[in-house]
Amino acid sequence: MKEEEVYMKLFQYSRPTFFKWKREKIPVMQLLAKYFAKEELEEFVEKGFIAKFEKFEDYKIDPVFENYVLTKLKRDNNLESFIAQNLKQFQKYSLDNLTVANAKEKFIDFLSSVHLLKFLRSKKEEMIEDIDKFADIEAYLILKYPEKFIS
Repeated sequence: MKEEEVYMKLFQYSRPTFFKWKREKIPVMQLLAKYFAKEELEEFVEKGFIAKFEKFEDYKIDPVFENYVLTKLKRDNNLESFIAQNLKQFQKYSLDNLTVANAKEKFIDFLSSVHLLKFLRSKKEEMIEDIDKFADIEAYLILKYPEKFIS
């Protein structure tokens, strides 16, 4: 597939628009050209995703980003008392194969393992909904660094 064909399908516009945007250096065109290979854009147009970006858990998470998310979580959520009460269980809980993609599932497994869901049986769905509100990266970092939530 030619470059202009990829962009035409991506933006759903005509060939003249492609050349006009390229000539006028429209920022989105520069962004895509600079950070994505033609093959990646073509893969997105054909499949609706770029495979190498779908495997987020395989990548090392930047410590600065990690710190930002942890700080935001501490500020935005009242996890401190819950984690403080359950820190020993958090530390004993097996985090083998913990990834960003499976963190929410592991979080729910953890709650089950400390019998919180049995104790709060009537609130089980509520608690699962609360966990689902976390971004995958947030659930991952809560499980990975529970001690960071205790002042």
